Amino acid sequence: MHFDKVLCALCITLFNSLPLTDGNCIVNDLPTQPNFDLDKYVGKWYEYQWHTKIYYPPEDRYNDYYHYYVQTTSGNITNYINGRDPTAPDGKCFFVNFNLYPTNSPGKLIYTSGKGEFPYWVLETDYTRYAFVYGCYNVSNDGTCNEAQSWIWSRTPTFPQIIKDKAPSWYNLTCLPASSFLDTKQEKECDVPAQYKITPDQSCLVSDVPIQPNFNITLFNGTWYEMRWLAQVFIPASELFQDYQHEYILQEDGSLKGYIRGRNDKRCFYRQASLTLSETPGKLHFNLTQGGSESYPYWIVDTDYNNYAVMYGCLNVSTSGNCTRARSTVWSRRKSLAPDFQYRANSVLQNLCVNPAALLSTSQNNPCTPCYNKQPCGTETDGGTTYISNYQLTLLALVILFSM
Repeated sequence: MHFDKVLCALCITLFNSLPLTDGNCIVNDLPTQPNFDLDKYVGKWYEYQWHTKIYYPPEDRYNDYYHYYVQTTSGNITNYINGRDPTAPDGKCFFVNFNLYPTNSPGKLIYTSGKGEFPYWVLETDYTRYAFVYGCYNVSNDGTCNEAQSWIWSRTPTFPQIIKDKAPSWYNLTCLPASSFLDTKQEKECDVPAQYKITPDQSCLVSDVPIQPNFNITLFNGTWYEMRWLAQVFIPASELFQDYQHEYILQEDGSLKGYIRGRNDKRCFYRQASLTLSETPGKLHFNLTQGGSESYPYWIVDTDYNNYAVMYGCLNVSTSGNCTRARSTVWSRRKSLAPDFQYRANSVLQNLCVNPAALLSTSQNNPCTPCYNKQPCGTETDGGTTYISNYQLTLLALVILFSM
């Protein structure tokens, strides 16, 4: 229920007249995070609280609000913003993008929005749990701030206790009263558009998709670890495959045979696939030959063969020639991917009208045992889709034998 107009007006008046705390209050004296590391800072941040001069009742505030910072090879950061507007019909989700620009002062960035440019200073963060951000966009003659913006961010939608413990010291540091920070509910994360233009005039025609020049399938041969993959809807981390990888072996006809392994929430699984050739080098076609029936275009749009690759495949092309549903994967030759290659992948994805914020990460911590020489691979379980490797069964048999 909305506040009575008279009562609400009184709340706003009192809210704007709240006294400041006892901090220094000199804007240029505020310290930023020591040795600020932008590589560690980028990624998704869920809003815990935000500072405002105008009071908004809980029913009028954005819910499920977060920023997703994606760095590209240009050095600039695309800020993908997602949230739910409770005043819109059915609490409709919104999705927009702006930018962050690094400066020569570590921890001090410039934030752009539809209203202009504003300072964005990371005053404190541990990169994995919390961040406290402040920006003064109207500094008075005595060096204090007349108008500020501030956020308290969390890496997870469930806020850790350390944020609640540290918040009072942050309020005091910036001379912003605690009561000027409003809570943001995080209840049901919105889906993000997988296909997305970062500029209105960007071409998303499938016919314009570039392919890796002079693609060499022999060099592409070998093992690839999945780093990120394009999801059409949000999937909780607990339901994602982990330790997922493809190993390709070159065949006499020039195609690749693929051995796939990964881990679901129960055990390791094993599948087999083929990558067949087309008239255009780099435009392959993926066919799952064991463990399912998937089939889709598998285009290598960018790779250096030794470190990383980006795969793209459009599953549905509209009458206008744009892709309305795609698959895309960022691969690595190792179990991790250096930041420079992550930023290169982000640039490639944005140029393809693929939204980097829609890609989900795959952890690579506990690889499954390889299994190549059986049809099917190992002893079949779970209706033909999941297999326990022969190596695992051998170890189990030895354990049973020596325990008798």
